[in-house]
Amino acid sequence: MNSIGSAIAKGLFLAGLFISAGSALAAKSDDGFAAFWTKFKAAVDKSDQKAVSQMIKYPIYYNDQRQVDDFPLIWKGAFTIAQRNCLAKEKPVKDTNEGNVTYSAFCGSLIYVFGKDGASWKLTDFAEDD
Repeated sequence: MNSIGSAIAKGLFLAGLFISAGSALAAKSDDGFAAFWTKFKAAVDKSDQKAVSQMIKYPIYYNDQRQVDDFPLIWKGAFTIAQRNCLAKEKPVKDTNEGNVTYSAFCGSLIYVFGKDGASWKLTDFAEDD
């Protein structure tokens, strides 16, 4: 009976170590995107166009090179009700290419690409999903 109790205690101890190690690794790999994504989705959900516009890196290509003054056009085409509903449910996909980390969210025919602009995350590109 003592050996069974000892084995269970060792197993629980090891499980605790693995859980702690996993949490430490997850914290280490936190690049800040999750917090940005939460704010971005909330702004999109509330139709807070000013906040969404501030989360875009300009100039941005959307059917043409666009500046901040073109945001109403971007909002009308890339943030339709269907797109906003999709973004609310979407889980962006992480990609690392030559050390650069980006995240992409796929909604309908558009891919929303997010990257770092200095220390901040921004929407950096739109692409057609083919």
